[in-house]
Amino acid sequence: MTTGAVAARAPRLPGPRSLPLIGWQLEGLRMLGDPPAHFMRAFERYGPVSAWDPRKPRHVYALGPEYNQLLFTQPERFISDAFRESNLPRDSAMERLTFGLLRLNGAAHRKHRTLMQPAFRPQRIDACRDTIIGFTQAELDRWTVGETRPRLDQDLLRLIMRIAMQTMFGLDPAGDGVRLQYLIARLLELASAPTTLLLRVDLPGAPYREMLAVAREIEDILGVLIRRKREAEAGQLDVLSALITARDENGQGLTDDELVGEAYNVLCHSTSAASMTWTLFLLDRHPQVLATLQEELRTTLGGAPPTVEQLKKLEYLDLVVKESLRLFPPASFLMRYTSEACQLGPYELPEGTMVFASAYVTHRLPELFPNPQRFDPERWRTATPTVHEYTPFGAGPHNCLGRHMAQLEMKLVLSMLLQRFRPTLVPGARVDRAMRISLVPKLGLPMVLLAPDHQPRVTPVRGNIHASVELV
Repeated sequence: MTTGAVAARAPRLPGPRSLPLIGWQLEGLRMLGDPPAHFMRAFERYGPVSAWDPRKPRHVYALGPEYNQLLFTQPERFISDAFRESNLPRDSAMERLTFGLLRLNGAAHRKHRTLMQPAFRPQRIDACRDTIIGFTQAELDRWTVGETRPRLDQDLLRLIMRIAMQTMFGLDPAGDGVRLQYLIARLLELASAPTTLLLRVDLPGAPYREMLAVAREIEDILGVLIRRKREAEAGQLDVLSALITARDENGQGLTDDELVGEAYNVLCHSTSAASMTWTLFLLDRHPQVLATLQEELRTTLGGAPPTVEQLKKLEYLDLVVKESLRLFPPASFLMRYTSEACQLGPYELPEGTMVFASAYVTHRLPELFPNPQRFDPERWRTATPTVHEYTPFGAGPHNCLGRHMAQLEMKLVLSMLLQRFRPTLVPGARVDRAMRISLVPKLGLPMVLLAPDHQPRVTPVRGNIHASVELV
C-alpha cells in the first residue's frame, strides 16, 4: 500500500496516446484481434510496463521474468479472477461452470488445490497411458497414407476430447460422452468468439444467449454424472471420482457445485491438442529436426507405442516438446488483478487494476533464448531457465494442474503418429494464429499424410505465422 504523497511522485505509466472516453476500449479491441502481436508491440515500443490508457491505468502490461516473479509470488496482492471481465449473469450456469481454481484465491484456493492435487500426481496420470494409447491407435487406424486431413487440428482435438471423457469422467466417448464432447466444444467456440465478447446481450439469436443455454445443459449433465458417481462403488479411476472422494484434514470435500466448476475447468483447459498441432507444423517446416526425431523413435520404439519408461529415454522428443511449448505456450498470457493500491516497479497501480503477463513475450527475449524466433530443440541441451523465465503452463500457486497430463498426451500421441505418418502442410495453405483458450491456427491446419520415410519439398506458407517463428 502506498501513500498519496508517494503516489504523487510516481512516474506516469508509458503507453499509447488514447482518445477520450473510448481510448482503452479501442486498445482492448486491438488486443483481442491479435494478442501476441499486441503484447510484442507494447513491449518493443514502451518497455516491460505500459498501460492501455496511461491517464487511467486500469489495464497494464507487466512483461518479462522480473514481473512474472512479482505477479506469481505475491498471490495475495495480485489475485486471479479469470472471468471478472465477462460480467456473467449472477447465479447462472455459466457463472457456476467458471467457478474454480482460476477464480479462487487465498484459503479457498488452497483448499481446492490441496484436494485436487492427488488426482493429478504424475504417478496417477502415468496410469492413463494405456487409455491414451488405445484411443490414439483407434484414431490413427482411420487414417491412410496419401490422404489429406483438411483439419488435422480438429482431428487432434477430437482425440484429446475422447481421451478426456474416459480419463477425466469415466465416460464412454462413443456413448454417454458424445453429447458432452459436442457441448464443451461448442461452448469453447462461443465463449471465445468476438461477437460473444463484444455483444453480451441475452436476446434471441445472439451467440451470448446460446452460450448461456449450452452452459445450462453442460451443468445438468455434469450434475447427473456427479450424483451417479457419489452413489457408485469406490475404486473408480477417473479424475472426477478422485475429486468426489477427496477430503481435507477436517473430513470436508468439494460440494456438487464446486465439483461442477472444477470438472468444467479441467476439461475446457485441455490444451494439448493445440500444442500437438503446432509441434507437427514446426516439424514439417524443419525437416532435419523431424528426421532426427524419427530416428530416435525408430531405434528406441521400433514401431511400437512407448511405455512410460521408454518415454523417459526419448531425449530428443523431450527437447522438441519443450521448444514447441516455448514458441507456442498454452498459457500465452495471463491476467491478475490488484487487490489493493500497490507498486509495480516505479509505477503506482490503483486497486482493481488488470495486470497482464505474457509467456509469449518472455519466451522471445533474446537475453533468455538466443535467436528466439528460431525453432531449435538443441538449445535445451544447455538452457536452464528459471521458473519465471520459462512459463508455458504459468507459474506460482495458480500454475496448471494438468501440465503433466498435457505433456504425457503430447509425447504419446506424437511418438505413435510420427512412426506411421509424415504429415506435411498442403501446398499454398495459409496459417494464421488466433487466440481461443490457447493459440490455434485460425483457419485450421490442412495436412497431407505421407509415409514416414517420404521427404517432401517444403513449400512456402502464407499468413501471420511468420511473426511467431522463422520458417524454412
